Amino acid sequence: MEPNEKLSPDNQSSKHFLSLHISHKGNQKAFHLKKEHTLAICVAACVFIGGSAVTLGSYFHTKNELLASQQELMEAERTNRKLEQTSEVLQDEHTEYTQNIDSLQEKAAELEQKINELEDVKNSLNDQLNHISANDNASAEIYNAVASCFVEAKPAAANFTPIVTTSFNKVTSLGVQLDRIDSRINQTGLSFSVVATDVTETLSAYSNIPSGLPVNGMLSSLFNPNGLSSISDGRVHYGVDISTRSRILPIVATAAGTVIEADYHCAYGNYVLIDHGSGFVTRYAHNTENLVSPGDVVKKGDVIATTGATGQSTGIHCHYEVILNGVFQDPMDYQ
Repeated sequence: MEPNEKLSPDNQSSKHFLSLHISHKGNQKAFHLKKEHTLAICVAACVFIGGSAVTLGSYFHTKNELLASQQELMEAERTNRKLEQTSEVLQDEHTEYTQNIDSLQEKAAELEQKINELEDVKNSLNDQLNHISANDNASAEIYNAVASCFVEAKPAAANFTPIVTTSFNKVTSLGVQLDRIDSRINQTGLSFSVVATDVTETLSAYSNIPSGLPVNGMLSSLFNPNGLSSISDGRVHYGVDISTRSRILPIVATAAGTVIEADYHCAYGNYVLIDHGSGFVTRYAHNTENLVSPGDVVKKGDVIATTGATGQSTGIHCHYEVILNGVFQDPMDYQ
């Protein structure tokens, strides 16, 4: 072929890698792509397709992560709501426990006060028992009476279940136990009070120290050993006169002791003299009738005579004297 020879269309298309012929309305058009152009288009297509695939993969991966994050957020919100509800319940329980604990502390203080009161009564009884003379003939009887009182009033052994406080949910159980203990202490305290009264009365009955007056009535003459004009009618008087307003009433011993005289005297009339030991002697005079005899042992409160107006007397009354180691005492000092 000569250099200047023109190529035919068929020869021209043979130099192109890809030729595309398009016919439109009888006209034909041809598009020719060289090899390098085709390669560039293929590379571009591969890049586009690869980029699209990577983009779609990233999109779906991001979408899945977003959904997972939303689910985690919803779960966290549910957990937070549960925690808030639990916190409210715990706060209510804390308030209730605080109130219960305050109530238990008050109850414990009340129980402690009751126990202290019982201890005081016990100590008082012990003191009274210790004051009884070991040589007193009535001591054995007193101790037997006291012992029998305690035996009769001894409460049954308490059968409490063990208290275990391992957590706050035991507060209610502790309150129930304290209520039971409080009830038991109340019952024991009542029995103890009865025993204490019996013991006190028993000790008082055997006490050798005069106390109180031998008869109920009105004081008509006071103690006046020096005859002071400012006291009663100003005459010397070694005791007190107790008027019973013309009624004959029983006269009782003001302390335990032994009758040493029960006789008649021109001044005292019918009288009773009791030796209480420890230097104490009491006299009861102007009696209508003496109801005891020398040698009789009496307790405090025993009836020994009746009021009267025998001897030098202007009305029915009881003349009462207290003598300590031979010295007259004011009976009003022994009330």
